[in-house]
Amino acid sequence: MSRLSVFFLAASTLAGANIAAGASLSADTLYAQYYPPPPRYGYPPPSSPPPCQAVTPGPFQGAARGAAGGALIGAISGNAGRGAAIGAGFGALRGAVRRGSARNAGACY
Repeated sequence: MSRLSVFFLAASTLAGANIAAGASLSADTLYAQYYPPPPRYGYPPPSSPPPCQAVTPGPFQGAARGAAGGALIGAISGNAGRGAAIGAGFGALRGAVRRGSARNAGACY
């Protein structure tokens, strides 16, 4: 008796999956090779660039990310504190260079 109920449960599950796949098939044929365009496609660009704080991360974020990476590398090599200090300095420097090049390219003011 339990085999029969398991068989009917499996058959109904497969039938439901086939019906669900067939229902979504009609929606997928319109955009088969690419994603549909966003709702406001083709809007004009803003008149002025955004401030650099909105475009690039701050120096503390870069320093924190560099310190975390440096601590990880320093822990592998045997001195996590030294690696964190070097990573923090390098991360802050990298953030400053990124913000300066974005400002130079005109991506922000």
